[in-house]
Amino acid sequence: MDMAFKQRLTYINFFIRNIPAFLKYKIFKKPRNLSHFCGENGINLDYTNLVLNKALSTSSPFCAIRFGAVELSCLNNHEKIELGFKHKYKDSVIYSMKNNAGFFPPTQKNLQKYGDTFLSILNKVDYLGISGAHMEDYFYSRYCKNATPILYEGMEPLRGDWIKKLEGKNVLVVSSFAKEIETQYKKIDLIFNNERIVPKFNLMTVEAPLTLADETIEDSSFFELLSFLYKKIDSFDYDIALIGAGAYGSFLAIHCKEKGKIGIQTGGATPTMFGIMGKRWENRTHVSKYVNSYWIRPSRKPKGYEKIEKGAYW
Repeated sequence: MDMAFKQRLTYINFFIRNIPAFLKYKIFKKPRNLSHFCGENGINLDYTNLVLNKALSTSSPFCAIRFGAVELSCLNNHEKIELGFKHKYKDSVIYSMKNNAGFFPPTQKNLQKYGDTFLSILNKVDYLGISGAHMEDYFYSRYCKNATPILYEGMEPLRGDWIKKLEGKNVLVVSSFAKEIETQYKKIDLIFNNERIVPKFNLMTVEAPLTLADETIEDSSFFELLSFLYKKIDSFDYDIALIGAGAYGSFLAIHCKEKGKIGIQTGGATPTMFGIMGKRWENRTHVSKYVNSYWIRPSRKPKGYEKIEKGAYW
């Protein structure tokens, strides 16, 4: 059996196994049971919190990333092209990569480069936050099977107590709302009613590009901005980076590890750690229970921000 045929067969097997869960979610909105994943059992919020606490206790370099649903859809399209099942990227992938993930310009050539680059560095991942996205198990098994699977939801800063390990550290936060994060951290005790939810640390920030929806940057590209972010991050003397930066996030977290640091892709929930609210968390009690008059909404918005899950981050 030749290698190409074997790889196609493996993909087909995973695709068939994913159909029931995919249909349950599409029809009944029933999420996938993630406690059992690729032979790993007991994956839940408590386990994830324990894993992150342990990892942060050693100070050894590591990276924890997630497959966003949009980015994973792009990787899946890329894999289909590589295996000969498709010839180009779907319009829906092109749209969502720009609108929801901030990837630009979303040309066929650039998306191919994105997939090639992303898949080539996945073997460096230590912890993969899983969310039940379609074909997530396939990409884990083929490209980062040595990573420890944890719940992505447990990587949110206000889940569990792992962020207490940031006490006294040099913490770099990469976010599109960097300026507001700096302002909010100065009153962190008031934001959390003096409950010491967020520890004291030396905060540093890097403002991530906001290239979602209708926003773009003339005469530039995702890859140029990614190179700029690498250099910007490297200019700081930090211990741990918390990263919420759309399609840039996974690349940045892996880069942090390569530089001997810790990179955790805390994603869109990153601002909640600093009392910055978005629509997505209004009805999620692990966030909403802390809300008081010191919480704010992000003022920095891309053009057409309502197109991003109805303004989920605002």
